[in-house]
Amino acid sequence: MTPTTSTAARETVPAVADRLAYLTEWLPPAPARVLDAGCGRGHLALALARAGYAVAAVDIDPEAVAATTALGVAAIESDIADYDDRAFDAMVFSLSLHHTARLAEAVERARALLAPGGVLIVDEFAWERADRATASWFYDIGAVLAGTGLTALPEHGAVVEDPHAEWVNQHRDEHQLHSGDTMVDAIRAAFEIRELVRVPYLHHYLADKLDDDTVGRLFTSLQQIEQLRITRGDLAAVGLRLLAHPANREDRA
Repeated sequence: MTPTTSTAARETVPAVADRLAYLTEWLPPAPARVLDAGCGRGHLALALARAGYAVAAVDIDPEAVAATTALGVAAIESDIADYDDRAFDAMVFSLSLHHTARLAEAVERARALLAPGGVLIVDEFAWERADRATASWFYDIGAVLAGTGLTALPEHGAVVEDPHAEWVNQHRDEHQLHSGDTMVDAIRAAFEIRELVRVPYLHHYLADKLDDDTVGRLFTSLQQIEQLRITRGDLAAVGLRLLAHPANREDRA
């Protein structure tokens, strides 16, 4: 299984609902002005708009922008590092920061786009935290789902001989994704991090591969199993969620 690009991500209904539930705990009250930075196909932006937020969306991929616009959410094609607009009350990076080419510039631009008192919320995954057991669980579950015909991508059904090596090769070498530590360091250079939590993520990753008839039935089961294994110390929590406020540069001088 390989990481999806913004246009390939299916953004399943259970996954969007899960993200929206935690975002609304950290976002200022609606109708706050929110920027979805790296909006993908726009399903999260749409969910935020339906929750009463004034949502704008930006993505570097024209297909993602077209898909988001088709949902009725205003979207702009731009690298977030170059994006300009009036100030936002909140900015959200949901599974987009890890493949942002100009990471430091993107974070600095996020800081500049936030209104006084604004918040940055990041929902990501720290691929480097996956140990051998975690990678094995991910690929083995994926192979079972594919082998039983439940996945939309049956070519990913082969059993992986060395799961951890495959995981590192795909995320670090092939796709060159930023690690969680790299993203946190970049954010800490421009923001004060108020909350940082490690959460289950692999159930989201697996759900993206399921066909539409199956995902609703299995998402919760996968989530519960992953959480249990993390609690017992059998798996690493590779999900990363953080809340940050722009740093006071005078205090840091």
